[in-house]
Amino acid sequence: MKRFLAGVVILLFGCVLRPAWALETQGSITAFSSYSFRDGDLDYGVKVNLSSTIPLDSRYFGNVELLLKYQDENNIRPLRVREVSFQGVQAPWEEVDFRVGLLEITWGASDVMSPVDVLNPRPFSRDLSASVLEEKIPVPALDLEWYLNATWSLEFFYQPRFVANFVPEFVEKQILLPSLLPFGIDPQRTNIVITKDEPPVSFSSPIWALRARGSVGSFDIALSYVQGYFLSSYPQETTITLLPEGLWDVQVHSGYPKRSILGLEFQGTLAGIEGLTLRGDVAFVVPEKWVHAVTLPQGGEMHIPVFDAPYWKASLGVDYSWNNTYVNLAYLLGNLWEEGERVSPYGYFHVDWQSENGKWKPFLNCVTSLEDRSTVWMLGTEYKPKDNWNVTLTYSVSSGTQGSKLGSVGEGIALEVKYSF
Repeated sequence: MKRFLAGVVILLFGCVLRPAWALETQGSITAFSSYSFRDGDLDYGVKVNLSSTIPLDSRYFGNVELLLKYQDENNIRPLRVREVSFQGVQAPWEEVDFRVGLLEITWGASDVMSPVDVLNPRPFSRDLSASVLEEKIPVPALDLEWYLNATWSLEFFYQPRFVANFVPEFVEKQILLPSLLPFGIDPQRTNIVITKDEPPVSFSSPIWALRARGSVGSFDIALSYVQGYFLSSYPQETTITLLPEGLWDVQVHSGYPKRSILGLEFQGTLAGIEGLTLRGDVAFVVPEKWVHAVTLPQGGEMHIPVFDAPYWKASLGVDYSWNNTYVNLAYLLGNLWEEGERVSPYGYFHVDWQSENGKWKPFLNCVTSLEDRSTVWMLGTEYKPKDNWNVTLTYSVSSGTQGSKLGSVGEGIALEVKYSF
């Protein structure tokens, strides 16, 4: 906690002195808390986000964005670098923009869980709030866009070092444990050890991607290709041993399969229907063939296919605005964490209304698994007492059987107070 408070002081002191540095600085301070009715657990914390742009001349800039976060439990990686980059606008040639450094890259036209927005890994969270779903881990990369003409451009992404999704080890073990139950282990008497092989990513063997984007009629479209690896590890070899004292020893060796992704993005309006926007992202994923070999305690080996065929993911939606009301409907084929045979369909609904003075915006979100009908409802309101203050209160509740896609989210209430500067 002392380190966190010291970090807050440093960041705020930097904001006070920003005119002396000639920086263009902005940021926010957010206090948040949530309470789970099912577990009787109260969580709380504070996060400070600070971003600065350093103008070097009219075409070159430096960018820095930091996140400092404290929470009462599992305060892992309290100081996070969100971006440190060198940027050129219409540089070194007028037809080129670029960024190089630790980057966050956003691809996709969809508002909800885009399947083509896969270049940055993400920190694990069971929270389904929009702010959490938008969190990413920066990667060392070069992102360059070449404007071919007034309508079309070609974007090139180059990443010489692999960075994985961040999942705490205890969470990895919790996720892995249910898949081991069919082999007869006792969860209370099991020790799991997980080792991983990182993919051979280097300057000469990078993760790379291409995206061509432009306009066709009233629609903006983009075609992309990504050559890289899954950002979460998958078990490749598992050895289960029953020790003499009745304990179970499980040694899991995991890796990151290769994957290629062909993506399509589109967003546009239909003539004659004011306020209506169609948007969507579609991804065709070609994974490396991956088999999980399990060595059984009684001898013998079992082979479980993990990836053995290409598959589709998608986020297709329509949103409509009129007066002060906004409605968004979307069909999701797969979420951020589902891949291969685990990909399943979801329906998404959002509606909000803003008061005439702009201070109140009540909203309703609903996500439903179309596979098992489990559902999460989120009802809340945003309140802006002043231009740079925002207060959000949310009540969430889920329904579904044990083991369903969304039934374990539970019931809770969350409060967030944000000050922007």
